[in-house]
Amino acid sequence: MTKGIALVTGAARGIGRHIACTLARDGYAIAVVDINFDGYREFRDENEHGSVLDELHDLNADVLAVEADTTDAAALQECTSAIIDRWGALNALVCNAGGGTGPLDGNRASAIDLDDLHIVLRRNLIGTIATVTATLPALTLGSDGSIITMSSLNGVEPTSDGSYAHYGIAKAAVAHYTRYLAKDLAPRGIRANCVAPGIIATGRLTQRMREAPQANADLKSQLTRVGSPNDIAGLVRYLASPESVYMTGQVLRIDGGV
Repeated sequence: MTKGIALVTGAARGIGRHIACTLARDGYAIAVVDINFDGYREFRDENEHGSVLDELHDLNADVLAVEADTTDAAALQECTSAIIDRWGALNALVCNAGGGTGPLDGNRASAIDLDDLHIVLRRNLIGTIATVTATLPALTLGSDGSIITMSSLNGVEPTSDGSYAHYGIAKAAVAHYTRYLAKDLAPRGIRANCVAPGIIATGRLTQRMREAPQANADLKSQLTRVGSPNDIAGLVRYLASPESVYMTGQVLRIDGGV
């Protein structure tokens, strides 16, 4: 018996992939959205594991895959219609798609590249808002609806040297949008919470750390390691489940005690 229906954006690799597979193992039927399901091939640390669709197939998951940009409202509406046609409703929405641009030691607060700022605002804030707006009809049809957005430690506090500010600004906006969303949707019984990961060893971050080793000074945590995508997936699983039914409007840091 299916535990629920979950939609995960940015699911081709990294944190999103681990979230999708964790929820599938937990018994959810999964809709996965990504702009490119072959994106994992770009990063040598992820390329050896095959695609998320292969992994979900191996888990015998009930899967709907949609290749789309999360800022494409029409594509997201088609995805929502497909979810309703196939499963009748949506129980959990995980807005994971996003990401930064440029070197980790660039875009200091005093010298933000406006083109880079527009890119990260579109990828993170606009994509999250567009996804929530498009999928809300399916969430309304479900029960105990849960929206989980993805901020970042950079969105909660600045880096020690003021670098990568454009990304932090975008992720801070996602967190505050989620607080507004929680207040707006509470009367409809839909919860909204935000996850703010610290340093997580995805293929992309590992590659960027190699490109800017001087930025590694910010990677220390009290637990003396960087996080893994599975650390984030476990928290998302809790937020998607009825076990967190009395939690909404929260921004949850998961950063090893930075």
